[in-house]
Amino acid sequence: MFRLWRSEKKLEAQLAAYLEQVMNSLNRLKETFPACLDGTHAAQNDLANPVHEFESAADDMRRAIELELYSGKLLPQSRADLLALIEAIDSIPNTAENIVDFFSIQKLRIDAALHLDVEQLLLKGLEACAAMSETVRLLFHDLEPIREFAAEVDRLESECDAIERRLTRRVFDLDLELAQKLQLRDFVAALGTLGDQAENITDMVQWMAVKRRP
Repeated sequence: MFRLWRSEKKLEAQLAAYLEQVMNSLNRLKETFPACLDGTHAAQNDLANPVHEFESAADDMRRAIELELYSGKLLPQSRADLLALIEAIDSIPNTAENIVDFFSIQKLRIDAALHLDVEQLLLKGLEACAAMSETVRLLFHDLEPIREFAAEVDRLESECDAIERRLTRRVFDLDLELAQKLQLRDFVAALGTLGDQAENITDMVQWMAVKRRP
């Protein structure tokens, strides 16, 4: 248990709601992705990003948590740790929005031969983020299972890395203009970022748990 945070019920509730909103942005990305991949989204010629409303709501919630942290009674080190953590978590909905922007704004087209690997990379990244979210939730309740979830995040991130490398090689083997290859490379890197971010956040959670074990 986090003894320093035990009385901070409002903060705990805010963090839980914030994390749920972050995961909602990823769920929206997952729902939208098939239409992005088959070209339906781009064909609509609509620059609106369906992930944006979730990312924007998460931003508002993050700012509310920051205000609560600065006005609360946490020790300075605990406050700094949490501020760094929510700042890291904030990168995830930003990445989700950025992934859809490749289709909404850049009108990205992906060769059908790459679809399976692209879908697999996204799903592995989403799995890593889901396991990461459990480590954050456990901070307020039970530190012991954090290591187990962290190991799962590490495994999934390694799988993401392997798929990303394979995809990048395949991109540069395609008979495309260099500009198209570079656009695809950047897109693949954006997908891979989800696994990297999940691992980074989980590492932070593990360190916070170690520092606050009784």
